[in-house]
Amino acid sequence: MLTHVIQAAGGVPVGVLAAADPGGTTLNTDGIVQFIVAKIVPILLAVVGVIILSRSGKGQWSAALTTGGIAVLGIVFIAGAGLLFAFGESIAKLALGG
Repeated sequence: MLTHVIQAAGGVPVGVLAAADPGGTTLNTDGIVQFIVAKIVPILLAVVGVIILSRSGKGQWSAALTTGGIAVLGIVFIAGAGLLFAFGESIAKLALGG
């Protein structure tokens, strides 16, 4: 689909685009998401935990609670975006009657 858009917009010859993508390569988005969930998220949560523990150990409870609240809000926004990504089409069909 993208090759058709590029051809229509720029007049790129068909042979050039066919040579650029010979096997119809795809991006493994499931693997990327699994990697982020398995490797990146625990590291970020550990960093937030260390920050909260260090601030509360110094007696800065207000700063620790603020950091914790911001982290929880961030997790809620990311989870909401994931739900909209997963169920967005069915929600739009339900709301718009499509």
